[in-house]
Amino acid sequence: MNDTPKHILQKQFEIVMARPLSVRISEIFDLTELSRQIISNRIREKFPDISEIELKIELFKTFYRFDFDKETLEKIAVNMRDWLENQAKNSKT
Repeated sequence: MNDTPKHILQKQFEIVMARPLSVRISEIFDLTELSRQIISNRIREKFPDISEIELKIELFKTFYRFDFDKETLEKIAVNMRDWLENQAKNSKT
C-alpha cells in the first residue's frame, strides 16, 4: 500500500539525503543487521534445533528467494553447506 502523498515522500527523501553519507551507510548496515536478526529468529522459532550452518543457508535462501529459481537456489545451498562444513572442519584443526 502506498498512500503517502508525493510531496511528503519528496520531503522524506530530502531529509534523508541531507544527512552525511557515512550516517546513511551506517543506518543501512544497522537495518540490514536488524532484518537478518529478525529473520534468523523466525527461522529458529520454526526449527528450534537448527545448526548454525543450516541457519546460514536458510537465511541465504530467504534473502535471495526472488533472485534465483528454486533449482539454482538449491545448488547454491548445497555448495554453501559444503564450504561451511569445510570451514568448520579446518577451524578445528
